[in-house]
Amino acid sequence: MTIIIERIIASFLIITGLSYLLQSFVWKDLIKELLTKQTWLIFWSLLFLPWGLIVVFVHNLWVANWTVMITILGWLITIKCVLYLLVPGWANFVKNWSDEFLHRYIQIAGVIETILGGGLLFLSLAG
Repeated sequence: MTIIIERIIASFLIITGLSYLLQSFVWKDLIKELLTKQTWLIFWSLLFLPWGLIVVFVHNLWVANWTVMITILGWLITIKCVLYLLVPGWANFVKNWSDEFLHRYIQIAGVIETILGGGLLFLSLAG
């Protein structure tokens, strides 16, 4: 079961990373829109919280190899969603970012996610 979770997370990272790179202006607009109403952040968190919880409960492996990255990602997703659900305004600092900065941030995140996802997928297929 853990190998399936690893491959799903890796594929998700690749796909969303490429989307960040190819559709960075759309993502920028989505983030700006999500921050205009806290109800959108709660809805978004309700969509992603189950994914984080699945990783936390099924793939909670604190080992000294690459698979711990999946566990860390699961915990980060869970913590971020819980924060949005309990304290929706915690990310309001992003509202102060310029459109150009947010756009670059999304592009850099896209590069990092695509590389991380590709590496994790390679390792899960090789191992």
